[in-house]
Amino acid sequence: MKQRYLILFSLSGLILSLDQLVKHFVNSTWQTDSQFSLIPGFLSGVLKYNNGFAFGLLQKAPQEFQQVFFIAVPAFALILIVLIFIKIQDNQMLTSVALTTIFSGAIGNLLDRIKFGFVVDFLQFHWNGKDILPPFNVADISILTGVVLMFINTLRQNRTPQINERISS
Repeated sequence: MKQRYLILFSLSGLILSLDQLVKHFVNSTWQTDSQFSLIPGFLSGVLKYNNGFAFGLLQKAPQEFQQVFFIAVPAFALILIVLIFIKIQDNQMLTSVALTTIFSGAIGNLLDRIKFGFVVDFLQFHWNGKDILPPFNVADISILTGVVLMFINTLRQNRTPQINERISS
């Protein structure tokens, strides 16, 4: 089996399992909108149901639009990620991991939308008594991790030829 597919199946299985298990636990044991400190002054647990897009965007859009948008856009993104994944080489490990984490997070949140009509969020950062980010979940962390890894990979790839050119000059 190609290494990139091993990464895809094993890492996405791990991320999806963790995401769905934690969401199930939180959804069945925490009270909606109750908040408690996990790391005092920095991180809280809070059960919120996000029927908007990332960071609560589009929450006030018409319900019919939301239903189509929140299923069609992630489905399109997942197809696009799979098509890119098929084209990458086995030695592109960082790209494989990045795409896998984005893919897994997108599936985790898409499963919530299909099951519940909203995404289960349960973590929130605070600083100086103020919320610094809207509530988020394991799938969101996975997506953000993948985006950061893709950014790092892009910087690394763009920098390598310049270094090689300087060495050969």
